[in-house]
Amino acid sequence: QEALVTIRLLDVLCEMTSNNGQLEHLQAFPGLLETAVDTLRLTHLAGKQAVNIFTATHAVTGQEEISHPAVGFKSHLIRLIGNLCYKNKENQDKV
Repeated sequence: QEALVTIRLLDVLCEMTSNNGQLEHLQAFPGLLETAVDTLRLTHLAGKQAVNIFTATHAVTGQEEISHPAVGFKSHLIRLIGNLCYKNKENQDKV
């Protein structure tokens, strides 16, 4: 249940950063970019330490796996990072 809430919140952040009216405020929000990058890094490391949903070789084979909340987690993080770096040289340099 907590994982679903986290995924939904991440999805909301991705949508908010897709909106030009909110983008500038979120790009300047202290810590958001750093937290997203750190979370992506930790997620990637978790996938390297053991075979799990974050493992790079994980293959999606069935419909039930596609609906698993963690499948799109990394892609949402990458989308958020990309949005936060859009037309923002300072954030681009941080990444």
